[in-house]
Amino acid sequence: MAVFKVYRGDAAGGEEKAYEVPPIPGQVVLDAMHYIQANQSQDLAVRWNCKAAKCGSCSAEINGKPGLMCKTRVDEFGDEDIHVHPMKSFP
Repeated sequence: MAVFKVYRGDAAGGEEKAYEVPPIPGQVVLDAMHYIQANQSQDLAVRWNCKAAKCGSCSAEINGKPGLMCKTRVDEFGDEDIHVHPMKSFP
């Protein structure tokens, strides 16, 4: 299982919450976020539009670096936990 630690909260504060996601070949972070939203936390807000790395609406801080969730593959992280936070520049 891949472990995702997703920031839950708002500008006033929050914390990471851990979710386990079954790995699937070719899976990207956005796929995992959709899995979490559908199966574990229906109130999770996830923004995306094209899923083709063109629009930038799925931007997030992934393990401390800005990136597109639709382009960042889960297998890049090996056995590391994957931390997903909102972009620091977008409150």
